[in-house]
Amino acid sequence: MIRRLLIALTFFLSFNTQAQTNLAMYAGNGGKETFYDVMQITDGTFLVCGYADNLNWINNSVPKIQLTNTSGINNALGTNKYGIILHLSADMQQVLRVVHFPQGAVEDVRFIKTNTLPYSPTGDLFISCNTADTDPSNGGYIIAKLNNNFVSGIPSSLTWKQTVWAKAGPKDYHPWDVTNNGQVYYISGESHGYDWSAVYCLNQNGVRKVVNNWRTHWLDNGSEWRGTPASAYPGGVDSVNYSGIALKIWGRCELRSWTQGDYDSFFPDGNGGYKKGKWPVDILFDGPCDPNNPTASGPGYTGYSAEACCPVFGGSSIVVDRTNNDLYIGMNIKSYTGSAPDFEPAVLAMDSTGMMKWWSRLYHEITPAGDTMQSEPDQYVDAMAIDYTNGKLVLGARTHGNNTENLWEGNTIFTNPGAYGFQNQFTGTNGNIHESWLGKLNLSDGTLTNSTYVAELAEGTGGLGTPHPDPNLDGWPNPNTGWPDVNTTRLARNNMKVTSAGNVCILGVGRRTITTANAYQKMVKPGFGGLSSWNSFVRVYDKDFHVPLYSSLIVGQWDTLTQAGGDNTEIFGVYKTGQGVVCVGRQKAVSGVPVGNNIPVTNVPAWGNATPQNETAILVYYQATNLEDDDDEFTSITEYNTAKEQDLLVYPNPADEKMNIRFSLIEAAPCQLELINVMGQVVYSKAISGQSGVNDILLNTGNISAGMYTIKLTNGAKYLKTQVIVK
Repeated sequence: MIRRLLIALTFFLSFNTQAQTNLAMYAGNGGKETFYDVMQITDGTFLVCGYADNLNWINNSVPKIQLTNTSGINNALGTNKYGIILHLSADMQQVLRVVHFPQGAVEDVRFIKTNTLPYSPTGDLFISCNTADTDPSNGGYIIAKLNNNFVSGIPSSLTWKQTVWAKAGPKDYHPWDVTNNGQVYYISGESHGYDWSAVYCLNQNGVRKVVNNWRTHWLDNGSEWRGTPASAYPGGVDSVNYSGIALKIWGRCELRSWTQGDYDSFFPDGNGGYKKGKWPVDILFDGPCDPNNPTASGPGYTGYSAEACCPVFGGSSIVVDRTNNDLYIGMNIKSYTGSAPDFEPAVLAMDSTGMMKWWSRLYHEITPAGDTMQSEPDQYVDAMAIDYTNGKLVLGARTHGNNTENLWEGNTIFTNPGAYGFQNQFTGTNGNIHESWLGKLNLSDGTLTNSTYVAELAEGTGGLGTPHPDPNLDGWPNPNTGWPDVNTTRLARNNMKVTSAGNVCILGVGRRTITTANAYQKMVKPGFGGLSSWNSFVRVYDKDFHVPLYSSLIVGQWDTLTQAGGDNTEIFGVYKTGQGVVCVGRQKAVSGVPVGNNIPVTNVPAWGNATPQNETAILVYYQATNLEDDDDEFTSITEYNTAKEQDLLVYPNPADEKMNIRFSLIEAAPCQLELINVMGQVVYSKAISGQSGVNDILLNTGNISAGMYTIKLTNGAKYLKTQVIVK
């Protein structure tokens, strides 16, 4: 309760001038720039990563820190870009610094992650970056750890780095995540090809490690041993170099049952039906697999066989539950029935030792009524995240076609009969299209609890339902009361966030996208005389997927008579704050000329632009009253050791020439105020009085260097701390 009061008070006093203030801007110059990912850190500032052809658009007064320990990254076929991390002030009005790779070392900084839970103090920082080189030189991407996290210090070097050979799916998706103790799971290789793909784990030093209960292990002598646990290897576990999950059929028995009993077993599918086989790839084969004599004959019990063209699986997503380091893997497998090609999805859950907990197909192999089903043509896993508050795995998946048996509908959930989604099912008559889907499964056992389709309306569709009763849906038809044609809708790859309350933030691409009344940029509604456009959008669903709390476009303002000017943005990264959503991406260009019309900009800071000049980075901060949540906000109060209500506020923060310090102490007593730099050195100290209970102290920062500081206020055995930035 004390923490929440402090957060609320700090937020109101420090940021009330920014309340409900949208920001939409471009960034860059005549070169190419793209923002890929965004996160907020403990002190309230933001990190935005991506690439730029040059750094000339960053003011000369902004510190530019070039990372060291970057040799050995293979990017010989690269395009001479800068991979960048912008450090922005809490109000996004200033670029505090730019941390970047040497020009040409990498193609970008694609993802940035920390090993702590969302909205908790920022831990170590890890990044992935695209590279461009040949297969023998491990072209694909790298994963690296930074030597500082911008809170306790500014990154200047890579602590370690791991090159990852990747192409096709793994290169597009960058499937990796980090545990709470700094280990990294990742997928290397290709998808749906002939060569190779596997899941590996890096230890805290960035070196491949042994995972005891995985079933494939590589030995120090370069040979391979299949068995579990790794400690049972006859030559001793010290001879085992590292472990993996081989995502390939030929000559392998991975993700298949090794005994007849496991192969013949039936298990609940998580939604009232059943599945056969202990492992997710059993569906393709007519028996178990002997690891000493692998076979691959089919079909399996539903009629699917392995597709001969493509023995490599499609590993696409990885997420780690940082409370216990359990691992979740999203993938699909190319299959066929007769002459019809297909892809079978799977989500696999393992504990921190590599022991399988459960797996899910996301559709019924055997329905609750007992019917054995196929689900043609394709399903994919595009994103995963953890809902820590409600103990759920959140899945973003996609289906290609309006199948008889499809990804589970929002209103037919076995353990939750009263459940419903905003869009219960794939509607209309269009079949050869891709539609997205969101689901929540219990972390413990994979039981489905909630789901919704994400399928935006097709241009000119009929079959619209009655207006949705929620006034925030702005009169749009309820997707569950009609049968409209929908059009292809895709979610951003591996960038979906979950709030403290369990609400789900997604990015997508759609056609006539449903937008809410509180949206910054709205879609014209059907029947209002205007044509839609392909568009990028951001949406926040409530925790049960009942309604979008917020849904807004991020696209060039198109002509609603001709449709010209839209379909010109790509949005890659999203982050939920205590007031709204921050999204980053780019406006596309052809031969150096921006495509389409400009996005509607507002409150562009001095470091940004109102217009694009080439392929240009986009940053928006959309805010709405119903998105406000103190638990999604980092407060400046970071530590206190008293049970009495106290507060410590510093404003403005960041500070320029002067800052005010306001504090409240219940017991009147002298206090000691200290300003401490990132090296732990006290650079300012002053004795002050606590007699009045609330004190405003004016601190002149003119003789203090720019940077991050800790203000510590001590009253006997009690103290308060907060972090501040001096510009």
